[in-house]
Order: sequence, then C-alpha cells, then structure tokens
Amino acid sequence: MIFKSKQEWGGSPLWTVDTETQTITHINSKTGKTERYVFHTDHIMYYLHHIEEKRPELLQEIVDKGEIYKHLDELDTKVTDAVNRQTELLIQSSREYQIANEIGAINLSGSIGNMLRMQAQRAVNEAMIYLWKDEE
Repeated sequence: MIFKSKQEWGGSPLWTVDTETQTITHINSKTGKTERYVFHTDHIMYYLHHIEEKRPELLQEIVDKGEIYKHLDELDTKVTDAVNRQTELLIQSSREYQIANEIGAINLSGSIGNMLRMQAQRAVNEAMIYLWKDEE
C-alpha cells in the first residue's frame, strides 16, 4: 500500500511510503528533485506491514508530518543495535557455542551463532516492532 502526504509540490505529494517495497519518496522543496530511500532490513518490512494493518492512521500521520524517513531510520538503528546486543548476550551464555569455539569447530560455532541471532531477532521483533496488540 502507498501512503501519500497531504502536502504537495507541483501536484505531487512531498512524501510517500510504499509499504510493499519499503521505499520512501521525497520531493526536496529546495531543489524540486525527487529523492528515494529504500530500507532493506526485514524488521522494517515487518514494522511497515504491522503498522499498516493495525494503525494505518498513525502511519498516515507520520507521513503527513514528513517524519517517515527519520522514524524508520531511527527504528532501523535501534532494532539493529538491540539484535546485536541480544545476540552477544546469547552467545556469552551458550555453552555449546563456547565449546565449539574452544575446539575450533568453525562451522558448528557459525551455525550456533546464526541460530542465536535468529532467536535474538524474534525476541527483539516481538518487543520493538509488534507494539500494538489487537483490540479484543
């Protein structure tokens, strides 16, 4: 779905966000040139689809205020940092990972590390992305 700001420049919206492609389009009012930003992380895709479904009015408000790029960029940074911190904590507490490293089993430690990162991503996504619950 595409959300467009109410503000326009030359008949086109100043800001648009395409939730399918995670693309933000902005017309720079100083130069008149169109700028495009694409987010490539899964958590931004999950977030956009979630907010589109649960809180479309909030997403529209963020687009209308011209804050969509800043909003997604900050979320991207915070989620990435949280996943990295959580992954490090899981690695530090994983005896299997430590043993694999000690014996030099690079493939095994890599596999365990990947599984721990996936576990961290699930936990962070639930805590930081899926913030709004269905009203019952």
